[in-house]
Amino acid sequence: MNSKSNGLKDKLGKIHSFIHKFGKYFIIACLILFCVLCIKNKDQFAERVAKGVPESGMEKIAIADGDTIKQEFKANFTSAERIDFRVGRNYGDARPGSIDLTIKDSKGNVVFHITPTMEEVDGRAEVKSTMRRRELHDDRWYKVVVNQKLEKGETYTYEIKGIGINKKDPLYIYISKDMGSVFQPLVKNNKTQDIRLCARVWTTQIDMWAIGLTIAIAVGLIVLLLVQLNIPEKWNKWLTWALFIVNPWLAFYMVEKVFYNPISVMGILSYALNVIWFYIIFAILLLIFNRVKYAVIVGNLLLYGCAVGNYFVMQFRGTPITPADIWALGTAMDVADHYTLSYDKAAIVATIICLGLCIIAWKLDTIKAFRWKHRLAVLAVVVVATLGQSFFCTRVNFLEAHNVKVEFFNQKKGYKRNGFVLSFLLNVQYLLGTEPEGYSVDKVKDIAKNYEVTTGQNKNLKQKPNVVVIMNETFSDLNVVNKIKTNKEVMPYINSMKENTIKGDMLVSVFGGGTSNSEYEFLTGNSVSSLPLNGNAYTQFVKHEVPSLATQLKEQGYDTTAFHPYKPNAWNRQSVYPLLGFDNFLDESSLDESKVRRIRGWVSDESDYDKIIETFENRKSDNPLFMFNVTIQNHGGYLLPDDNFKQEITIEDEKKTEPAERYLSLIHESDRAFKKLIDYFKEQKEPTIVVMFGDHQPKLEDEFYELLYGKDLNSLNIKEMQKKFTVPFVIWANYDIKEQENVKLTSANYLSTLMLKQTNLKMTPYNQYLEELEKQIPAINANGYVTKDGKNVATQDEEDKDKWLTNYQYLQYNSLLDYKHRVDSFFSVKEK
Repeated sequence: MNSKSNGLKDKLGKIHSFIHKFGKYFIIACLILFCVLCIKNKDQFAERVAKGVPESGMEKIAIADGDTIKQEFKANFTSAERIDFRVGRNYGDARPGSIDLTIKDSKGNVVFHITPTMEEVDGRAEVKSTMRRRELHDDRWYKVVVNQKLEKGETYTYEIKGIGINKKDPLYIYISKDMGSVFQPLVKNNKTQDIRLCARVWTTQIDMWAIGLTIAIAVGLIVLLLVQLNIPEKWNKWLTWALFIVNPWLAFYMVEKVFYNPISVMGILSYALNVIWFYIIFAILLLIFNRVKYAVIVGNLLLYGCAVGNYFVMQFRGTPITPADIWALGTAMDVADHYTLSYDKAAIVATIICLGLCIIAWKLDTIKAFRWKHRLAVLAVVVVATLGQSFFCTRVNFLEAHNVKVEFFNQKKGYKRNGFVLSFLLNVQYLLGTEPEGYSVDKVKDIAKNYEVTTGQNKNLKQKPNVVVIMNETFSDLNVVNKIKTNKEVMPYINSMKENTIKGDMLVSVFGGGTSNSEYEFLTGNSVSSLPLNGNAYTQFVKHEVPSLATQLKEQGYDTTAFHPYKPNAWNRQSVYPLLGFDNFLDESSLDESKVRRIRGWVSDESDYDKIIETFENRKSDNPLFMFNVTIQNHGGYLLPDDNFKQEITIEDEKKTEPAERYLSLIHESDRAFKKLIDYFKEQKEPTIVVMFGDHQPKLEDEFYELLYGKDLNSLNIKEMQKKFTVPFVIWANYDIKEQENVKLTSANYLSTLMLKQTNLKMTPYNQYLEELEKQIPAINANGYVTKDGKNVATQDEEDKDKWLTNYQYLQYNSLLDYKHRVDSFFSVKEK
């Protein structure tokens, strides 16, 4: 018996020795590869730095009408992203005048020019759509975004001239004699003075010191792995427990560091709650493995993996991971290969922290943490701590009073303030669909009895029109945020459409991703605002038949077809579309690849529309056609060019970035393809109505959107934020409809009703209700809504909810979730 036992121990010992040796050399190989990647991808260590003056020993000089100051600086960098001037601001009455700010190269060529008013310099004016970006705070730095490339070694001059500024109330600009080597002496009114403006030029440069330190740490870890440590058992035990105590704090820092979230901005309560959760996580792992070494290694790798996942999601769509994203994991993996994955400096630093913690744990001898009796006691403590912490996280009012809250319409801001783990867990309580307070089927029936089946307003139509609806992937007009100067018009055809055309803008509930929520809103007339926070209708809730535009048209004799030129399982469409009433679903397998044109790997809009035409021409019945199409050409991933796609749009102002130009060129291509489709249906005798709208705006870098807004994204109010959730729509028919341009801002849930009104088709009582609702609440999305007097209300700012919104929630709950008691006649065109 003993010999068998000893033999088993020997085998286990050999296996353990092999794993330990293999693991050691595998980690060394990873560290060597890590060093190579750091050197090869040194651009990822780029960071914004300020070249300029220390804020000490400062005085002021006055600038009034006619005064001119000049100062040269030698560019030892390749770009000027922003220039800051320290000014004396007037916080009293607005003062007249402006300054003329010009930057010239050594040959006198103007590379940048702006003429802000004194009201703007003083930080009093709102950002106007026609001005260049300035970012003004309560401090005394007047910040001007230049966003211009410079020739390294070239000498540049910036010139500030006072225009109409009263000499009794001049603009004071701070000066200093201690300026370093960047700026040359100041020249005021053609007289050189031995002083320099307090100014700083912001640029991006590679942090070579960080690269060297990172590689040195990696080499140190390799040496640590190779060196044989003979740590006495007592010291090994103490060091093991010391690592376990310190590790959660370092893991917390690591997780936040991955997406450059400085923990210094967190409040004390947020900080404490995060640390407690990290201790709970590692304690649970310790109970599972009963080994500190394995708890530390597995815990760090799991948390690092989650943080990296969140990092890439932030890159793809601009918002962090929430619990609702678990259901969309498959779709995310499907499209990930179309994106460029890259690490920045912060993520690389976090990586070396993770590797360091794991290697230190690896070098310590393995010891059992607890005996069974002690293990059960620790389990009880962990259970109590977890329950207590969970309960505390549901005390919403208390937490909000201490500035710990879920930011419903700016999750990125909330995650930055609360931390990744705490924010994720705070979102869990909003995950499940719950019955609205006060809901009952009788209340739904009371609402429903006030509405009836109606008919569209077009009485001249003699037959039912074909209905073609196109939800164009990431189609938007970024000029709704701020004007962008381009070399040519981005959407010349759509902008020229007038005859039999209705055009306008609408709110959607998603940004940078979440496509299926926009189609859900259009098809059902429901709003994502009624779903749990960040919920997705297709992946979470459409598990049974749901009334939609497709079911409504099918009741009137239509053939219903959905088409999306990608994988059928994206957003669970292969299961959802039949439940929404579609008879057919055409995916990418329905295309003849030899005839397909692809742009950046995605099926182009031109090829997509060719399939619509093919489907229209090959119908096997005389029934009218309803075709719902989701395109894919403009899908995210704008960092890299496509040699097979000619970019025609360039940006000619400070908002210029390559990804933005690439995106606008794609929209230009979409505009051209849409013209081809409309030209085809113009020649068809059968009446046809075409609807085209965008699902969301693109996820471009935050720096671009800050250029577009002219301010920090975290300072946006609800009205400004909603501009990121605004997309265009077009309704066109090859028969007479009443033209409308610049339709008042609406939202996706109302668009199908607006389309039906341009036909002779029957409309459900729900359509009639939505018409009435739109008069009271003209636009609504997951962030909030617009009142009839134009006021923007954020979801979390609601106090006494509007009766119309409450009733709307009841109807949506009855339609989507209380399907066993659904008032079917309200969502149908069948006569009672």
